[in-house]
Order: sequence, then C-alpha cells, then structure tokens
Amino acid sequence: MSDVLTTREAATYLKTTPDTIRRLLRQRRLPAMKLGGSWRLRKSDLDEMFTETLVDEALIEEAQRRRATSEGTISLAQVKERLGL
Repeated sequence: MSDVLTTREAATYLKTTPDTIRRLLRQRRLPAMKLGGSWRLRKSDLDEMFTETLVDEALIEEAQRRRATSEGTISLAQVKERLGL
C-alpha cells in the first residue's frame, strides 16, 4: 500500500467506512489535502495520530494511577518506552 491513500484506502486501513473518513475530513479531525477534487491522506500521518493518542491515553492512565498511590510523575520518554515506541 502506498503512503498516500484515497478515502476508500484510508477507510480500509482504519477498518471503517469511506463515509466516516469523509465526515472526519469535513470536521478537520484527520490530516489530509485535496488533490484534483479528491481527498488524499498520508498513511504515516494516520499512524502518527494514533501513536499520539496511545501516548496521551497512557499518560492519563499513569497520572491517575500515580495520583491514587502518591508515586509522583512519569516522563513522556518513560511512557513511550513502556508502549514500545
């Protein structure tokens, strides 16, 4: 699969429908550009977006756990290491 995806290819990659991808594009929730009247998305941008979401969720979970046990803080590097990133 190429790094540049159509809405249909992005939908297949993300296991959703092309309509969902187009809705997210209209809401500007996905990084993309229009080329000749059609949307194009970079696979690497989608991967990065999901990686950032995983890191954000892991940071929140770890902060809540540490707050509950009074352990202090954790760095972004430690979270990425735990996630294998």
